[in-house]
Amino acid sequence: MTDETRAPEPADGPDGGAGAADSVGGALHSDRKVARPDEQSEPAMDTHPTDDEARIQGVIVQTRADVGDKSEERIADVLRQRFAEVGLDLGDDRIRALAAEVASS
Repeated sequence: MTDETRAPEPADGPDGGAGAADSVGGALHSDRKVARPDEQSEPAMDTHPTDDEARIQGVIVQTRADVGDKSEERIADVLRQRFAEVGLDLGDDRIRALAAEVASS
């Protein structure tokens, strides 16, 4: 095994694993420097912009699949939670209308 393919020496930290300087984006670098400019070193972000209506429709489709056979109140609760998770603040009237739509389909 060559030095280039060996794992880094254990760190002095409490877990004895490789130090943060030994890893960039999950890939070990023998030179222990930061990532090169052409190298992905952070999580990839969504490359396709999504508008609010597309997010709403996605939440509706998933909610219909998950709890479409439940009561309108339960569906509304799930919709409120899911819209909050994706950062959408819809009014209660809209959520109730969407819950009725999910329940009737």
